[in-house]
Amino acid sequence: MAESIVAGGSNSSGGGIASSVNRSFLLLLGGLWAWAVSINLPFWDTDPNYSYGFVVPPLVVFFLWKRLGNEPPEFWNFSSAGTPGRTFPAWLLALPGLALFPVEVYRIEYHQSGIVLWAINLSTVLFTLAGAYWLGGRVLLGRVLFPVLFFLTAVPWPAKIAVPFQQMLMTGVAQVVAELLLWCGIPVSLDGAVLHLSKGTVGIVEACSGIRSIQSGLMVSLAVGELLGIVRSRRYALVTFALSLALLSNLARTFTLCWIMEHQGDEAMHHRHDMVGNIAMYSLYALIYLIGKLQEPKGGAPWPDGSGSWKERMIRLRWSQVPDVRPLLGITVAMFAVVHGWYYVLKVRANPQTTPYFTLRPGFETNGVVKTEFDSDVWRRLGANDGEQVRKKTALAPMGIADAYHLFWRPSPMSKIALHHRPDICMPGSGWVQKGEVESMEVMLDGRSLRFLVFRFERGDLRAVQVWGVWRNGKPVEMDYSNRLTALPEKYRPVPSERHLMGVELVSLFIPYQGETRPPASLIQTLLPQLFSYHAPE
Repeated sequence: MAESIVAGGSNSSGGGIASSVNRSFLLLLGGLWAWAVSINLPFWDTDPNYSYGFVVPPLVVFFLWKRLGNEPPEFWNFSSAGTPGRTFPAWLLALPGLALFPVEVYRIEYHQSGIVLWAINLSTVLFTLAGAYWLGGRVLLGRVLFPVLFFLTAVPWPAKIAVPFQQMLMTGVAQVVAELLLWCGIPVSLDGAVLHLSKGTVGIVEACSGIRSIQSGLMVSLAVGELLGIVRSRRYALVTFALSLALLSNLARTFTLCWIMEHQGDEAMHHRHDMVGNIAMYSLYALIYLIGKLQEPKGGAPWPDGSGSWKERMIRLRWSQVPDVRPLLGITVAMFAVVHGWYYVLKVRANPQTTPYFTLRPGFETNGVVKTEFDSDVWRRLGANDGEQVRKKTALAPMGIADAYHLFWRPSPMSKIALHHRPDICMPGSGWVQKGEVESMEVMLDGRSLRFLVFRFERGDLRAVQVWGVWRNGKPVEMDYSNRLTALPEKYRPVPSERHLMGVELVSLFIPYQGETRPPASLIQTLLPQLFSYHAPE
């Protein structure tokens, strides 16, 4: 009987694992998971907040093996015989495949937009759960539900959610730590997420906001609950404990670094920065596990005894219930091939910028300009190939100073996320609040008229104008801040372009002032040419 099920089954009915319908289903399922994992890999590799993502796919497989391997033989009494269940027209199932073209283009153009990432990962998860329902009904669906959904803990949050949450955590942590320091008799002043101590300054950037502890703590608490077989109600409590501990551990970490700064100085704080962070992180994981052990049922969670053939179990699934997804598979493969073939042609033809077009004006040292170093953590997160930041002291500026920076990325994974480092995202982390709409202006540099965006900020009784420009291969990037639905306000065209293959260059000028009178445009048009030269090929 088993042999007839494996080898039999017509293509039209979809019966049998070896039928073309079910081979297509398995190929599509495997392709979706390969796609989902591959688009998350760059975040797991480059973003410390998601470095735990590498362990999630193996845990998904392990949890599936553990759950299904524990089931007795009678659990697998799914019949492949009889009338197929609900069927769907093949052409109707194939239509979603057409959406792959704009989705994959948008993902590549905007370096894996968070919304698109979630769309792809959710599609993979939902198709997997639908497959479980087709093959084993509600019983099998219920058994695989948690392991499959667990994969979503490794998917990066959309920037529209992550960035405001990070900024809230940064300022919140800074305020609480400042209060604790004052209670301990340590003088401290607070500017947004920056703590000013007598021996130096401690800035709370995105990596120190606590979001990494929250995200990884959530994953670990869910994994511990599943590993130890904790009952559902106690799993909720474990997750609540984990999130609370994540916040407390990050507060303890930041307080400890401030304490070291105050008593031992800046060098000691930076020397111990990573060690303190690692102790806080791994202590959090250990505490979550210990709390989980206290909730573990007597005797622990059962483990598969190794009996029973997985091949026999797979044979007994309801393969005749699987709809015909062959047209969907064909359209999906075709769309994927068209998108990446198009990008291959663009890559062959591309002539990317490999050296910066902006440089500091020669002799800047004698013109009241002081070059300063980027903070090492900030520079590592920027990932730029070249850059400098300077402060110009001038009586022309309302408060006697103007700060500027220049960054350049050669084509690389980091150049794809260069536009994530924008004033409207980065400035709130230092306590600045954006005011008004983003404006634009033209500035002449070495005979070229260059377009800059103008942002306005407030912090207490201070105000500031930030002039910010961005170019790819010397061409201005079109930005549209009127679109509130995207966290990356670059204008989108739904066809492949060379944008992600090009060098990216940023220039910014920051002028603080007090009162209601903004610095005139003429001041900006005077200061920028004094700071930067611009030499780009015609």
